[in-house]
Amino acid sequence: MLIVDSLSKSFDKGKSFALKDVSFKLEQGDVCAIVGESGSGKTTLVRLIAGLERPDGGVIKLEGKEVSSIKKLVPPEKRNIGLVFQEYALFPHFDLLKNVMYGISKLKNKKERAKEMLELVGLSGMEHRYPHQLSGGQQQRVALARALAPNPSLLILDEPFSNLDAMLRMQLRSQVFEIIKKTGVTAIFVTHDTQDALSVADEILILQNGKIIQKDQAANLYTKPSSIYVASLFGNTIQLNKEMQTAFDCPLNPKCDHAIRNENLSINEECEYVTHARVLKKTFLGTGTQLLLKLDNGQKISVVTKEREVADRIKIGFNSTDLLEFAG
Repeated sequence: MLIVDSLSKSFDKGKSFALKDVSFKLEQGDVCAIVGESGSGKTTLVRLIAGLERPDGGVIKLEGKEVSSIKKLVPPEKRNIGLVFQEYALFPHFDLLKNVMYGISKLKNKKERAKEMLELVGLSGMEHRYPHQLSGGQQQRVALARALAPNPSLLILDEPFSNLDAMLRMQLRSQVFEIIKKTGVTAIFVTHDTQDALSVADEILILQNGKIIQKDQAANLYTKPSSIYVASLFGNTIQLNKEMQTAFDCPLNPKCDHAIRNENLSINEECEYVTHARVLKKTFLGTGTQLLLKLDNGQKISVVTKEREVADRIKIGFNSTDLLEFAG
């Protein structure tokens, strides 16, 4: 469905690159999340795919046809790509039906198609309401209905949940994923929130400084991250530098970097590698307690435990089977 081959983009004539030699493929029906911090190249990548920017190198093919290269740029409106923005971009003076019909004005059955899409996103019977009469989640679903109405080859959702509160965000994630899977459309989610990515994507692509550093299924990104950076995106991770190795008395391979996930640390249990720590601060989190610890060698770490009652001085440790190791 989508082939991105050696894609590069610079905004300062090659002095630096927002994207550098990015390559990946999506099959029909794939749902891929693009994850990265601000400045990682996420927005540049989707703007290139959508046709809003011209690449400085590489090729983009959609359904087997070249749509972007140095020599060729198919305009956005001819790419059959649906876009859903974080701001929703709904027309305030149009009711929901007209908002959804906007992109399919040339279809003979545009009204029936718009009603069908509103029903798909769970807003049937609300055709004549206006955007200001809706909640943020409902507005987002209208934006999704409008993007799906032309039956796009590819759907791009740019930070679709960032304007929503935590509870609504969780509800909408599952709803949107279900809608997308029901339509069978190939989709790209752009997000900085790994929980969004884990909830909605078959595969996750990690961008850092304009380069892909890992593309894999969610479970593999968690269990087999390619770097400490990737590991840290998917949960609280503690890097085991030389000082930490000294604290736990665990001399490790000096040619590699090492880390341990928070959930693999044990308190007051027998482990291969242990140290003692003084609890400097306890913060109740509802599902657990966050502890600020000062280890016996002076190192400070923050961990979360499910224990409700924790003494002021504890033993903390981990086992070698839980270590994450990365080539240095």
